[in-house]
Order: sequence, then structure tokens, then C-alpha cells
Amino acid sequence: MSGLSTESSSKVSKKDLKRREFILNGNPMIVVLNISLPLMALGAFSYISSIIDTVVVSTTDNDALSGVVMISQIKQLITALGGGFATGSSIIVSRLIGRGEYDKAKKAANTTIEVFFCLAALVITVIQFAAVGILKLGGMTPEMIDMGIGYFRVQIVSIGVGLFNQVFMGLEKSRGAMKNITFINIASMALKLMFTIIFVNGFHLGTAWVAGGTLCADICVTLYALVNLFRKNYLFKFNRKNTMFTKDFFKSLCSLSIPVSLGKFVFSLGKVLVNRLGMRYEEAEPGAVGALGVSNQISGSVTHLTSASEDSESSIISYNLSKKQYSRMIKLFFCTLALNLTISIIGYIILVVFSEPISVFFAGDGGARKAALIKKIFSFERVGIIALAVNSSVNGLIYGLGYTKLSMICNLSRLFVFRIPSMLVMINCFPDMGAESLGIAMLVSNVGIGLMSVVIGVVCLLKIKHHKTKDNVKI
Repeated sequence: MSGLSTESSSKVSKKDLKRREFILNGNPMIVVLNISLPLMALGAFSYISSIIDTVVVSTTDNDALSGVVMISQIKQLITALGGGFATGSSIIVSRLIGRGEYDKAKKAANTTIEVFFCLAALVITVIQFAAVGILKLGGMTPEMIDMGIGYFRVQIVSIGVGLFNQVFMGLEKSRGAMKNITFINIASMALKLMFTIIFVNGFHLGTAWVAGGTLCADICVTLYALVNLFRKNYLFKFNRKNTMFTKDFFKSLCSLSIPVSLGKFVFSLGKVLVNRLGMRYEEAEPGAVGALGVSNQISGSVTHLTSASEDSESSIISYNLSKKQYSRMIKLFFCTLALNLTISIIGYIILVVFSEPISVFFAGDGGARKAALIKKIFSFERVGIIALAVNSSVNGLIYGLGYTKLSMICNLSRLFVFRIPSMLVMINCFPDMGAESLGIAMLVSNVGIGLMSVVIGVVCLLKIKHHKTKDNVKI
């Protein structure tokens, strides 16, 4: 095995050594497919999970649906912070494994596990005490808070548990254990569906237990993670003594993670502002904001898949950067881009062909008027699906290179340079256009960030070609 001493190799299982060799020397497209597809499955399961919650709540208690949607936005704000640190820790561990420094990789993994376990407990405790205040800040009415507080309190626990699970999944990804991730995804989705049906449809326990189904599935994943973390032959077997609470480790972790967290948090926060801007159309076209949210959800059926490639690509690029395999990194990027473009083009065609029945399905009891409103907004937003596939491919590249500050700039630009200004222009300059303006604003935003990503991608590829990138993880 290249770059590994005999002593280092003897401490690592043959499977883990084989995975490293595969990522560093295997056929680029096969590597991308092998690492990316399981994470795309995770994105699909996450999307389906949100659809299940929406559909179940709308059929059992229509008045609770708005509260559930708003709470989901608040949940995304909180999880965005944890997700950035999971990305950062995964990049560090991937770099160390790529170098063949397994001892340091184990210490980094153990440190991350301990920190995030404590952080998850802290998040659950603090947010539980501040739950009502957070919902008030989110703009929910007293009636909505009364109806949704139980759901939110369960979701808070789920956020904490999910935070720990994110770290574990990131570590599995960093060692290339994609079969495990696939198994976890399928089992988690099946358990969530089973628990939700039992709690809501079987025992009629109410809205809070929709979140309860998610929580039970998340806890099962946590138990699986804990069993592995204390398993003798597991690469990242947990040992409190085998940690690295050092300045260099936390400096690298924070420099990689904070820009990702901040960028995702601000973008999620901006969705709330966008919805408030969309309220201008509610009087003339009731349900405009809801239709915009549904349009986002429909486009998410494709973009959830392509955005999942960001994590897989970052891991692959990190491995190869650590070994200075520059030409291979370029090939891996174009393989990821080809995969994302293929998925987005096929997805776009399917959504165009079946736009009518999809709009009717998501309109629910809103009837033909709401379905027409959804279809009108989505007819513009769907154009940006392909542009977002390019954006995801470039994001994965810059994560892998460690340019996380650049990813933050992209997220901020998507919101403050393209989305909000275009919405303000449509609202103030074309007030008679109606809710259709929302779809046009989404089109401008998504295409704009896609074009910006092309420029950034070209610059990064040129730096790789001329060997001007370097492994910036110093531990």
C-alpha cells in the first residue's frame, strides 16, 4: 500500500487499507459512483422524510401544517451549524487517511466524537429551555405555538441526536465505508415510516408524534453508531485517552467548519426573509408563499440528490490532495460534474413531463387554483435545477481543497446578490405580475449562482493544474 509503513498497516484492517487504495488509485468514475450514490440515497431519504411529515400532518390536522413547515425552517437553521462542523471534521480525517497517518486520524475522530456528544447534549438542554422564545422569534402566533410546541420539543431532541449521527456518518464517509451508509439509510427510512404510521395512524397520538417517528429512527441510528464505536476492530474505536485536544486540531477544525456553518446558516435564515417578502402577494393571490415553498420542495426532489455529492466529492478530493495527485483531482471533479448533470437533466425532464400531476398532488385540498399557482411558480424555478447541479459540483471541489471561506461567499452571494435583490426588483418594478414574480426571482437566483460557480470552478481547476493548491490541514 503506497505511503504506509508496515507498522502503520498492521494496525489497520485490510478492508480500510483496500478502501484507501481504491480512492487513491481506482477508476475515477467508479470511485465517484461508489462514494456518491450512497450519499445521494441519503439525500433522497431525507427528502422523502420531509414529504412524509408534510403529508401525514396535512391529512390528520390541516391547521397544524403551517406550524410544522415553520418549525422545519427553524430546525434547518440549527442543523446548519452542526452540519458545517461535521463537514470540517470529515475533511480533516480524510486528509489524514489519505496521507496514511491512521494514528492521527483515529485521534481526530475520537476527539470529534467526544466534542459532538457533549455538544449534542448541550444543544438539547439549552434549546428546550428556550423553545417558546425561539418559536416566537420565528414569527409563529400564540395559537400556532400552542399547537406546535410538542412537535418542536421532540424535534429539538431529534436535532441533538441527529447532530451526533451526522458526525458518525461523516467518519464512515471519510473511511469510504459506503455500504454501511447505505444500510443505515435504508434501515432509518424504514423505521421512520413504521414508527410514524404506528404513532399517528395506529394510536392517533397527534402531530408531535410525527416528529416522534423521526426521533425513534434517529435513536436507532445512534445505537448502531455506539455499537460500532466500541467494537474492537472498528477503525475509529472510541477511547477517551486516544484524543488530540490541541490548538492545531481545533484551529484546523474551526477554519474549515465555521465558514461552512455560517454560510449555510445565513442562507437558511434568508429563506425566512424571502417568505416574508413573498407575503406581498398573499392578498391578491392567497397561498403564494405556500406555493413557493412547495415549488422549492418539488425542485428538492432533484437538488437533494446533486447537493449530496458535495460531501462525497470533498472526501475524494481531500484524499488525493494529501497525495498531491493533481491530474487525478481534475478527473474526479469532471466525473462528479458529469454525474450531477446527468441526474439533473433526467430529473428536469421528468418534472416537466409530469408537472401537472405533481402540482395537483402537492396542492392537496387546495384544488385546481392552488395547483395552477404551484405550477406557475415552478415553471420558472425548475430551469435552475441544472445550474444548481454545477454549483454542487464546484462546492464539493472547494470543500475538498479546503477553500471553505469561498463556499461561504457563494452561499451569501446566492442569497444577498441574486435572490433577495431579484425579488425586490420584481416586487417594486413589476407589481402587477403577481406570484409569478417569485418563480422568476428563483430562476435568477439559481442561474446566477450557477454562472458564478462556473467562474470559481475554472479558477480552482487552473490552480490545481499548476499545482498551486496544498494540503492546509496541519496537525
